[in-house]
Amino acid sequence: ASAGHGQVKMFSFFEELAEPVKKLGHTAWDSRGKLVRDIKTYVLFVGGTAYSMPGRAARVVNNPKLHALLEEEEDPEALAAVILGLGGALCVGSAGAIVGVATGGTLGTVVGTVPALFTFGLSIPTGAVIGAVGGISLGAAAGGTGGFMGAAISGSAMAYYRRELRYGAVYTVSRLSDIHHVLVVRPVSAVRLTTRRLCTTVHDSADYTKAKAKSVGATVRDIASNSCIQATAVGAGVGAATLGTAGATCGVLAGGAVGVAVGLVPALFTFGLSIPIGALVGSGTGLCIG
Repeated sequence: ASAGHGQVKMFSFFEELAEPVKKLGHTAWDSRGKLVRDIKTYVLFVGGTAYSMPGRAARVVNNPKLHALLEEEEDPEALAAVILGLGGALCVGSAGAIVGVATGGTLGTVVGTVPALFTFGLSIPTGAVIGAVGGISLGAAAGGTGGFMGAAISGSAMAYYRRELRYGAVYTVSRLSDIHHVLVVRPVSAVRLTTRRLCTTVHDSADYTKAKAKSVGATVRDIASNSCIQATAVGAGVGAATLGTAGATCGVLAGGAVGVAVGLVPALFTFGLSIPIGALVGSGTGLCIG
């Protein structure tokens, strides 16, 4: 028992420091549904704003009051420099503030961990806060100054060369329209016209084929119903059958006789087999010819 009371617990300080982190992690995990809803709401808000921004910007640009103000302004270069400079300072200054607070907070936390053993951990959040404040101040100042200068110079130059820029924009749009017409509109129109012509040609060819088939059928029916043609066909068939039979008979007899005569020549060498073979070949040839 005395040995158990005499044991020293190691790293208790760091365990106590880690306890709030564990609680924070558990709380964040239990509230993940709220986090998802917040992210979804933020995404919808940003997406809706980004989707509506082009139309809103177009309405602002086409506002006649803005045009009247620009026409009445005696120094449009200075006006453009001030407007664009403020916009650039806001955008770049915001980005610089975000980068500064992240960088400064990280550096402050790292620096605060050095005396953490002596300050019971209070130096860590203190260093983080001091670093974040310093970082956001420096980042916003540097980003705002740089953004204002760059945007003001760009706006003044754009206002000074506004006529040239407008002409260049109109020329570029017209060239792009011509390229689109050549590369897209013409080929599509040609394909559609060719398809229409092909469909018309196929339809006309089908109608022509049907008409020719009907004409040929009518001609065949007229020929078949003609009594003179029928009599001629019957006579030709009877004559062909009669004369063909007689010719075939004469051809078989004559061809057989010639085949026997030819087969007699090599009969001594073929042991008489050439005689019936010659007769068979001669009869078949005479039958076909007759």
